[in-house]
Amino acid sequence: MKGQQIGEWTSTIQGFPAYRYLGDLPFQALDNEGNESNLPADPYFLLGNYRLGLFTHVSGIFQFMTAQRVWARINFNEGQPNYGSNEAYVILTHGKKSQQTELVGVNSIASDSKRVKRLFGVGFARYDYELDEGVSCTRLLSVRPSENINEGTPSFLISVTLHNRGQKTLAVKYAESMPVNYVSMNMQLHSPCERPMRYPVKFEVGQDGDNAVARIGACANRFLVLPETECQHYMYDINPPSVFMHVKGEENIDSSVRGYGSNELESVCYLSLAPGESRTLQIVIGLFDEKEYGSVGRQVENFLRDADETNRAGAFAALWRTRLPDLTQEKDEVLRRELLWNAHAVEASAKYSEYYHETFIPQGSVYSYHFGDNIANRDHLQAALGAIYYNPSLAKSCIRYVMKHSERDGEIKRGNSGFGYTVPGIYKESDEQLYMLNTVAEYLRITTDYAFLEEEIEIYPAECGVKEKVFSLLQKYFVYLRDEIRTGPTGLIRLLNSDWADSFLHRYSPNRYEWSAESHLNSAMALAVFPKFIDCLRKSLREDALAFVRVLEEYRLQLEADYMNDFGDRLFSARAYLASELHFGVDNVCLEPQSYLLQIPSLPAERKQVLYSYIKQRILEPEKIGVRNRERPLWNIEGGEDCGIWYSLEYPFLLGVATFDKEEAWRLFRRFSFDNYAKNYPHYWVGHWTAPDEINSTIYREGLYAFWVSYPDYRHVVQGYCSHPHTWPLFCYYKLKE
Repeated sequence: MKGQQIGEWTSTIQGFPAYRYLGDLPFQALDNEGNESNLPADPYFLLGNYRLGLFTHVSGIFQFMTAQRVWARINFNEGQPNYGSNEAYVILTHGKKSQQTELVGVNSIASDSKRVKRLFGVGFARYDYELDEGVSCTRLLSVRPSENINEGTPSFLISVTLHNRGQKTLAVKYAESMPVNYVSMNMQLHSPCERPMRYPVKFEVGQDGDNAVARIGACANRFLVLPETECQHYMYDINPPSVFMHVKGEENIDSSVRGYGSNELESVCYLSLAPGESRTLQIVIGLFDEKEYGSVGRQVENFLRDADETNRAGAFAALWRTRLPDLTQEKDEVLRRELLWNAHAVEASAKYSEYYHETFIPQGSVYSYHFGDNIANRDHLQAALGAIYYNPSLAKSCIRYVMKHSERDGEIKRGNSGFGYTVPGIYKESDEQLYMLNTVAEYLRITTDYAFLEEEIEIYPAECGVKEKVFSLLQKYFVYLRDEIRTGPTGLIRLLNSDWADSFLHRYSPNRYEWSAESHLNSAMALAVFPKFIDCLRKSLREDALAFVRVLEEYRLQLEADYMNDFGDRLFSARAYLASELHFGVDNVCLEPQSYLLQIPSLPAERKQVLYSYIKQRILEPEKIGVRNRERPLWNIEGGEDCGIWYSLEYPFLLGVATFDKEEAWRLFRRFSFDNYAKNYPHYWVGHWTAPDEINSTIYREGLYAFWVSYPDYRHVVQGYCSHPHTWPLFCYYKLKE
């Protein structure tokens, strides 16, 4: 593997982790066979709160995103998908000589690591430029954290400080601009004329000239039947936000904002910079909440309260300290760094849904940021687990969000796209109820918030206003599992047409195998989850829980008898039986069921140790950074679901190991870390501070992402910021500490 130096970790004065990017742009690296790695050329870091998403690229480009109604980019770049569009430049003038420097873009000064220092941390991204004439320029982007569920200021601050170390007084012009090009993720791969909707812009400039608002309209671009109200679920957004830009300079800085062209917002500042002098200006960009604030000025004033304009690690660093877990007692520097980094990633990625009126933690990655899908609900439930320990209100809102996808019979929709719209897809998943019971059990166990069982939930569709109590829904989830998903010929929970592995039946028609296909993963998971769920119901002291507990226990006992009868004296669990003549994972270790087999409380620790010794020889010891999900490929697919390393499988496996050998579980915890990835793959940036849902094992194209999205240039596909590599470590850390 060959490539450039990437960067190094450091700490801010607040004790937060920050990553100093040291390489040049565009990023380039080869894989271990000398081929193009296809890693994105302009690496990025995530900032955000519950109402705002901001990918900040090493080049200074940013992607301004929202998910309040739909996943959309506010400043979509028509020349490249999954990218933003913005500009910034400085003109220095002395006498008749002027020098313009472009600050943003892979072809700008930002690509030169000798002239620009780039630092990315908790709530901030900082670019320190060395310009001509002895002038330095710092461009600091800061995001304020959300302080309450469903809330947050959808704005970010760009602070620009210019310092003259030279001998001449200079006239300076600074400009920052951004097009307002509102494009939802599910439309980004279409040309503007082919998109179902278009969003024209009209400008309003404030009387003082210090702000401008871009009002975004919504028009059908083809024949559509639009909803009668903005509250109805729909595949497209019919009520897009308004966008503002506000500029504020120190005394004697001539600053103004204008809207020009079809969609461009621009701030321009003129100032004089004497030798030894420093001047600062502030630009605020955001979504205009006119209903809440009435004016841009009041919204900006509210946004900037408590801002520390002198803090080089972000104007809101003090507020971020109140939102992240206290890990001062953790003496391992690497663990503390990664846990704080992951907790920030959770807060930055979590988003308020206007349709469901809840805040959820998206799976992210290609699902959210490329396709604009909130799928699958099992992923949101997994993502909530870590937050239970340090931000239980976020975890509960995430659980409620998934519950609001429920039908009256206990079915849980796979997810949504657009504005609360559930796509009529092929998937009828067999495990959503299991993931729900698991997360609810952990929430009740950790918080003892049994009053949650009495809370009301508006089931799907939300606009109809039909409500169910949480306790009633939990019972319906079990009934749906027992009577709709059901068990198959061997007594194991059926697969339907997908369990965790969405593509397991791609080569086999569900029309033929739906009735007989059984999932050992589902069955092992139920046996691991039901005991703790039953225990929580008993501790709730609800009289109406007694009958529920009784049927749960009866179901568990029968399932355990059937599963163990099938398991026999094997050294690992089979993966799935599609039919009597079609068995998978009987002579090929597949990680999926082993992750929960080792968590089953009734399985003796001695036997778990024997199983683990065998399993790890086949799918753990050959690897450098984790546990691959197959001993050998089942489908002869290169990477991905066939021999890839999946965070959502290996961390549950770690928890299984912890039930009989906690010291070994801690070794696995460190093995799965970003730190260990960086040691093994120092030239691949994806994996150093974030990751997708899967990393290829040593079987094929190791250390890289297995692309399943069809696109001409894979460098333009989102490859990082899946929730799993950030959320699972948090949950496992706290669980191991118990």
